[in-house]
Amino acid sequence: MGDFPQTIQEKNQLDPQVKAFAQAPALTDATRAAYWGDLRRFMDWGGAIPAPEKMVASYLVEHANSHKFATLARWRVSLGKAHSAQGLVDPTKTELVNTVLKGIKQKHGREQRRVAPLTSLQTTAVVNVMGDRLKDLRDKALILVGFSGGLRRSELTGLLVENLRERTGGMELSLNTGRLIMIPNGPDLICPVAAMKSWLSASGIEKGAVFQGINRHGRLSGQPLTGHGVALVIKERVKAVGLDPSRYSGCSPRVGGILEGAQDEAGELSTGHQMPLSKAASSHQ
Repeated sequence: MGDFPQTIQEKNQLDPQVKAFAQAPALTDATRAAYWGDLRRFMDWGGAIPAPEKMVASYLVEHANSHKFATLARWRVSLGKAHSAQGLVDPTKTELVNTVLKGIKQKHGREQRRVAPLTSLQTTAVVNVMGDRLKDLRDKALILVGFSGGLRRSELTGLLVENLRERTGGMELSLNTGRLIMIPNGPDLICPVAAMKSWLSASGIEKGAVFQGINRHGRLSGQPLTGHGVALVIKERVKAVGLDPSRYSGCSPRVGGILEGAQDEAGELSTGHQMPLSKAASSHQ
């Protein structure tokens, strides 16, 4: 990533240890950028490196009501790295900080918003109101494949055309996470395999990312859909059938598919067992 902008360094008056940490060659660009963002927030608050344990504890407590526990836990890791990477004593692993985080989790951890699963009935309703625009075809394939395969957002956005294989009874997907799964055929209106074929045929995508962005003119952007883009698709589609979009995210199809697969004793969706959407379809007929 190289050096950070001089204006940022001057603004925060970083000491040599933090500058060295920000440029540490052992870190990937993405990791270094994430740690840097957390460090910059800490120093804007009034923190310093090295930081006393009381300072770290106070920082976490002050943000307990405004930030999720997962965010506070990530900040702790970032601050710890800022110390350990420079051979400094890590204040985040002290009994005081451990106790503070434990207390925050007990008080606020259960209050974190839980993502609502997209059930089979809801999934059926969502895809059945879609039209035949390019975006509709993409979103239908995205949701049905995500539900049927129990795919994470990163697996959907990283899915490549080159890693799709037609098989008897469905389609085999080789994922970027190393998983190999089988997506089974389903009822016509909600068949994930048919939806995938329709999308690829209409879009003309022959290689690269399966799910790509679509601009406001209805044309392919040529770039893979992002994780945030997947979340926006889900929110837009559930809103169209009267559901509260704030309760759903890009993980909702995966969560719903896995939960219902377990309830139906169909086993792991990642092994390619029949998805429960077939029952939802019959209940709508």
